[in-house]
Amino acid sequence: MNSFISRMAKCLGLGFFGVYCPYAAAAPAQNDAAGQPAPTGAELIAFEAPGCNYCPVFRRDVAPTYATTRAGKIAPLRFLDVNDRAADTLELARPITMVPTVVLMQDGVEIGRIDGYVGRENMHRILNTLLPPD
Repeated sequence: MNSFISRMAKCLGLGFFGVYCPYAAAAPAQNDAAGQPAPTGAELIAFEAPGCNYCPVFRRDVAPTYATTRAGKIAPLRFLDVNDRAADTLELARPITMVPTVVLMQDGVEIGRIDGYVGRENMHRILNTLLPPD
């Protein structure tokens, strides 16, 4: 029983571990329009994991209005479960160790990231520093 509880805590705890957790529900389905990078070759990928407590908060606070922001016009948002094999094909600078993590990609290569959920305002502020100037 203790091992079960420790596995649950690891998976559900604060949602910081991007590991497979058979004890938690799957991450929500993608809700991006096309799942394709913008014509500029940029996209923002939000990595999620089953049982992450902050992933739904990110979706609630950031995702609905993201497309109307400067970042949303440059780099469309796509959601990806860290356990999805598609995550293995991306050229990331380092592994995803915390969820949610958003990674700014340019032509399939990571150019910046924000580990963890930092709040809507901070997220947009940090994203604007990662994007090229106007």
